[in-house]
Amino acid sequence: MAKRRSAEEKALKRLLKMLPASVIILIICVGICFGALVETGVIKLSDVQNALGFTVFDKPSQSSGGNIPDSAKDFGVFVIDVGQGDSILITTPTKSVLIDAGEKESAAAVTEFIRSKGIIRLDYIIATHPHSDHIGGMADVINEFGADKIIVPKLPDNMVPTTKTYENFLNAVKNKGCKLTAAKEGTVYDLGTANGKSVKMTILAPVKGAEYDDLNDYSVCARIDMGKISWLLTGDLSKDGEKDLINSGQDIDVTAYKVGHHGSATSSSAAFLKEITPKLCVISCGEGNSYGHPADSTMKRLEQYTSSIYRTDLSSTVSVYSDGEKLYVSKGK
Repeated sequence: MAKRRSAEEKALKRLLKMLPASVIILIICVGICFGALVETGVIKLSDVQNALGFTVFDKPSQSSGGNIPDSAKDFGVFVIDVGQGDSILITTPTKSVLIDAGEKESAAAVTEFIRSKGIIRLDYIIATHPHSDHIGGMADVINEFGADKIIVPKLPDNMVPTTKTYENFLNAVKNKGCKLTAAKEGTVYDLGTANGKSVKMTILAPVKGAEYDDLNDYSVCARIDMGKISWLLTGDLSKDGEKDLINSGQDIDVTAYKVGHHGSATSSSAAFLKEITPKLCVISCGEGNSYGHPADSTMKRLEQYTSSIYRTDLSSTVSVYSDGEKLYVSKGK
């Protein structure tokens, strides 16, 4: 990264030497004037971000969608603030998907958020892998809403948990009359249409035949496509699972990325990011968490691809809407 920055600085210096002094002065004046126009409100920074494909609204009304364009309200990806854990809700006018539900103590926040979207039953639930920060609140969610299909990774016998959290999850599935569906690479689920565009969810991993020593690498990974916009959600996948996903030959070049394993240093490897080339990243992590997530090294790798990085520890729930052409981001509940 340092070598790259040094090369860029040298190129800039060569360019400045080639430019007449009058041109350099003009560039500086334009920059100053632009800053002044933004500061005084003549030009809105949000308009500039919109032109680039990203618009940030601080705290839109949940009922009206705030300043989110009507054309984008049909499709939302909501990274719910559950502290140090994961929970993502995906909605279209006719379908809903919940991916993970945080720790047990986050269950109320997750169920409340789902209800706020007018959902009375979930179409799909994905429990990416059976760690408590991903399925701790799932039993309460299942008991409250149920689901037409609950997707889980197929684990080797020695990886199946014996924890109370996992037992509660299985009991809720049974009590609600639901069934578990093993995640199968390449399976496509129809999520209806949004803004006249079809929305598809494709299961990418666990990759068939892959074996791991780390339960995180059995995380169910999904790709969401809507128009020109695409999402990659990878649970707690680490670099070993990322390598297999790359080698699987599936399309993982996406617009937006829910950063793996809360921004851990062992995930979002350079090789993986080079393949997915994310333009927007969202990290779900807890404020002041003991793991040090997100890692400085991960942040530096992400910053090579985008400056549009959002974190639930800093912004609370991150809501990302899309019309199939652009992404519209709102921060805060």
